[in-house]
Amino acid sequence: MTPKSNRQRFIQLLIVNILVIGLVIIWNRGQQRESIQVAIAKGKYLLDLPAEIAGYPAGYLLSSARIKQVTLADFGKHADLAGKDLEFLAAVPLSDGEARNWQDAGCGKLNCAFVTFFNYTDGGTVEAVVNLDRNEVVGQWANTNARPGGSSEILPKAVAIAAADPQVAAVLGEDIGAIDPHMIPMSGWLGDNSCRDEWCVDLTYEDPNGTGRVFHVFVNLEQESVARTFYTRARADRSAAKPLAQRNAFTDGCHEQYSWNVCWEMTANDGINFRDATYNGRLVFSSAKIGQIEAWYPSWPGGYRDEIGFAASVPPFGGTEIVDLGNGFEVRQIFTEFTRWPNCVCCYRYEEVIRYHADGQIEFVFVSHGPGCDDVAIYRPFWRIDLDLDGPDNDQVWLFEGTQWIESLEEFETYPVVKDLSPEGHKLATFDGDMHYRWSMERTDPLGLDEAYLFLLQWGEQEGEGPITTGPGDTFIPPRQWIDGEALSGENIVLWYVPILNSKKGGPWWCMPDPEPDFTPCEAILRGEPAGELQQPSAEELADLQAQIAATPTSVPPTTAPEPTATPHPIDGSTAEEIILNAGCGACHQIGTMGEAHKVGPDLTYIGLTAGERVPDMSAEDYIRQSIMEPNAYLAPECPNTPCLPGIMPQNFHLRLTDQQLEMLVSFLMNQRGPGPAPEQIGSGQPASPAPKAVSAGKVATPPPATVLPSTTIGILIILLVAAISLFLVWKNRT
Repeated sequence: MTPKSNRQRFIQLLIVNILVIGLVIIWNRGQQRESIQVAIAKGKYLLDLPAEIAGYPAGYLLSSARIKQVTLADFGKHADLAGKDLEFLAAVPLSDGEARNWQDAGCGKLNCAFVTFFNYTDGGTVEAVVNLDRNEVVGQWANTNARPGGSSEILPKAVAIAAADPQVAAVLGEDIGAIDPHMIPMSGWLGDNSCRDEWCVDLTYEDPNGTGRVFHVFVNLEQESVARTFYTRARADRSAAKPLAQRNAFTDGCHEQYSWNVCWEMTANDGINFRDATYNGRLVFSSAKIGQIEAWYPSWPGGYRDEIGFAASVPPFGGTEIVDLGNGFEVRQIFTEFTRWPNCVCCYRYEEVIRYHADGQIEFVFVSHGPGCDDVAIYRPFWRIDLDLDGPDNDQVWLFEGTQWIESLEEFETYPVVKDLSPEGHKLATFDGDMHYRWSMERTDPLGLDEAYLFLLQWGEQEGEGPITTGPGDTFIPPRQWIDGEALSGENIVLWYVPILNSKKGGPWWCMPDPEPDFTPCEAILRGEPAGELQQPSAEELADLQAQIAATPTSVPPTTAPEPTATPHPIDGSTAEEIILNAGCGACHQIGTMGEAHKVGPDLTYIGLTAGERVPDMSAEDYIRQSIMEPNAYLAPECPNTPCLPGIMPQNFHLRLTDQQLEMLVSFLMNQRGPGPAPEQIGSGQPASPAPKAVSAGKVATPPPATVLPSTTIGILIILLVAAISLFLVWKNRT
């Protein structure tokens, strides 16, 4: 063959190779898009599960596209919204009670929608109410404190951000669509990074290695980046409690019995809204609902803002029940995140209950069946109760402080609630004329750790009367941002009640249904009791109260910041064991007999023997101390599931531990030398490797074994094969 023919053949083969490379790139991108679309479809299935199961009437299922178009057209008329980067999140129908604020604009049950956009320009949300009959926006406002939940509209963006992250790919592989989501996208926060103040959602997946653990991907939607990935514990299926046959159901209605008359209706995100409750024909409250349930995990540190309702992260299951108690009745509704409960890992399962007693007593009850996503958890349901004793006006408010009842002339919050009580055991008194109620929290915690916050506000428009949008985590917002010095006693008042339920793994079990075959739910009860006129303590009672005060240490509220800040909770504990429990260390590490093995972090059972060998010229004490204070300074040689990754361990222990607590932990860990001879050092004797924060997490992770080659690998093999054939043909022609 002539040189000219050789050149032509070479050019032809080169063109073929370029075409193959181009086609492989296009194909690979298509595979990645298809994978992301599959992941989105799976997540959307979980989000849409309640509506698909229940077969709701047409009024519950809305045309989001039409509502979005109507709302954006109206927003265009507002100069303050010009140029704002707004993203449509959701539209849900208003219940009859929620629509009352807009009844003059023609809103009733299900004919108006609550619409939410996220405002990327200013933060928070822009919210509106749309009359569906007239295709007209009848209310619109900005909510800069809002941190909304996940939705099917935001799901594609969240999944695409996760799929593009190298650390996520290292754990889940490139084909993210092949992994089943563990839960729907949950509105969440982290206490030690940008997800404390900014809007983040958590995507959760089963560990591809088959351990049963949950792999979390926290996505910061404002920065369009992955904020953190980490594992939480697994739970084996329970043989003693098979999955319950449930149906997604609820029943709006009214009930009259034992001199009480009350109505209720399910809302999209605020649970059941109980309304217009009267006793002997006199109004007691106009509205009572649960706006959110915070699940806080010290080991992350962070948690979720759960919502309950027909369009919420934890939807209603099993129907609304009316139970005759003999001396009263209760209306209760259960909400379950998964139909496989209790054979699931996080198993969010809540109950909203109000009990109406024949003597006029009333109890607002919240029940958590746990266990949550990790072993140490704190649940905080946010009850909003619009108290209207004998009508909305002129409700008097008195708080028992120290040794006497004091009238509350301005809005306030108070903590503690179960301590510093009146001689009769009450914390709060409300009354209007001859209609008196005293309020107290029933103590139910077996370890006596019951506590709660009370927030007393003057009723105000857009202060929770309509749909409540969740706020930044761990800030008690809402309602804390609405306490602004307005007059209280003698006005139309609203009571927010936020109990704090601490889970315990170990006897006595609490909020943790793990010890088979028993279940150990926890509950919080706010009781209102009819009473006579308010009386100050007698001289004898006063002496007893003063003696109690002298013997009781002052309670410090766990959170006092009026708005989200970068300062996280201090860790309680006066011994190393208490500190380790409260910090959630055992959720990631085995430490002797504490914690669980084979989780996220390395086993620390022998750390007292091996710490001195990790970093040259660094003592064991200094290595342990720096590993607590700066977790990313060095990475341990080996972790249970993947190579140890930076950013997994909380980064804020230097802010949460006192110097004394830190030295306690260092001393405790130095004494961890195992039950017998030390094993060979983890990682075949390799020292810890430096891992400064700037190092990409993706560079230290390796993907799990896969039975199917990822599309990128297949594409590279095709390119190499075509190139090899081309080289062979060129060589053959030259010979």
